[in-house]
Amino acid sequence: MKDTFLWGGSTSAFQFEGGAKEGGKGMSFYDTISANAKAAAENTESWMGSNKTKDYSVTSDFYHHYEEDIQLMAEMGFRAFRMSIAWTRIFPDGDGEINPQGIAFYRNVFSLLKVNHIEPVVTLYHWDMPQSLIDRYHGWYGIETVNAFVRYAETCFREFGEYVRYWLTLNENNMTVMIPAFGTGMKMSKDDPAYESFKYTVYHHTNIAHFAAVKKCHEMIENAQIGCMFASALAYPLTSDPQDVLMARNHNQKLNYDYLDLLTRGRYTPKNTYEMNRAGFWISEEDQDLFADPNAIIDFISFSYYYSVCAGTEQNAADENAGTVQMMYQAMSNPRLKQSSFGWTIDPVGLRILMNDLYDRYQLPVMIVENGLGVKDDVLTEDGKVHDDYRISYLREHIRAVKAAVDEDHVECLGYLPWGCIDLYSASGDREKRYGFIYVDYDDDCRRYRKDSFFWYRNVIATNGKDLV
Repeated sequence: MKDTFLWGGSTSAFQFEGGAKEGGKGMSFYDTISANAKAAAENTESWMGSNKTKDYSVTSDFYHHYEEDIQLMAEMGFRAFRMSIAWTRIFPDGDGEINPQGIAFYRNVFSLLKVNHIEPVVTLYHWDMPQSLIDRYHGWYGIETVNAFVRYAETCFREFGEYVRYWLTLNENNMTVMIPAFGTGMKMSKDDPAYESFKYTVYHHTNIAHFAAVKKCHEMIENAQIGCMFASALAYPLTSDPQDVLMARNHNQKLNYDYLDLLTRGRYTPKNTYEMNRAGFWISEEDQDLFADPNAIIDFISFSYYYSVCAGTEQNAADENAGTVQMMYQAMSNPRLKQSSFGWTIDPVGLRILMNDLYDRYQLPVMIVENGLGVKDDVLTEDGKVHDDYRISYLREHIRAVKAAVDEDHVECLGYLPWGCIDLYSASGDREKRYGFIYVDYDDDCRRYRKDSFFWYRNVIATNGKDLV
């Protein structure tokens, strides 16, 4: 592992930041959910589990605890911290007037990270669509939202470019073709004759936003590195039956590589193009030129990895206990792998396989920006301890896989930033499923406690991954 390897952790604004009604912040999609349970039921996709939604207005309250949290990260030796900017903290309505208080807040965060030698890795859009853009343009369905996003991205590059070198555009955007209505405020049945055209309109608009942001970043910030972020969906064939092999191949192509082929080559795959045209959707020459612009091609690939799945002719529905978007994969669990208490398979070798596949295929550096063990097993003892040996065991094996990919397979990897490094809310609003090295007591002013994994990870970083005991 190089001495420059970025050890750290990851969060997102709507799951971690809080301060929803402070500092001039406008209403996002998740603020609407917090304020209106009926809106949650109507606008939240089924995978979100509307029966689980809670109040996102405070979450882990990074807005008021950021100085303490950055000191805790520095104590662990973090070299990088992935976070997202809340679009509505910069533009309360998604467009219109800039909020100077929002600019000041993030400047304070980024400057403090830099003082502590922690590289910010900043996601521009982590699902928290401004409610005003949903109301006026149906979110990404309207090209006006794309224009608003480009202006928002330009503002971030201009205001924060002196602090931020590493940028990510849209979080897990490869999932858009599976849940296109999410964050649009629209109901669209797959049986509707207009569904396919609707799906590709939303997907294409997000891709215009991505390419335009990448190009602007390269033009505006010298030496910036900007990448995508996709939800990995690595599938193995359930058996050696050629039909199972074909199903696994098609699964990986559809959920992983169709998207990455576009972002790295500047054009949709022939199959994607055919499907779009069949749905009555055509790509303009202007958009084709943008996608093909060398300045609009990403510098690295970042991704989330929690588990692998299996594909086979005996396909079954996903585990209903796994309450996240990954339920959408509709795949099978691997009978040869153990599962976490949350029902997710534990497959560190799969992470090594994926890293190799990505690097061999695209010859771009990779960065793991989400990984980790989310469980409801954490217990805060009376003396303020959390004994999470199960998390240490999970992370140890996955870090070993990363090291093997780097040191033995010669994959170029920029960093390892596990998810929820400080406890945060799940996308479904579930605060009891915890990932962090730091426990957040939501019932006691979000007080922070170091878990056993905090001290373990501190030693991993200090030894640059050599000591994993």
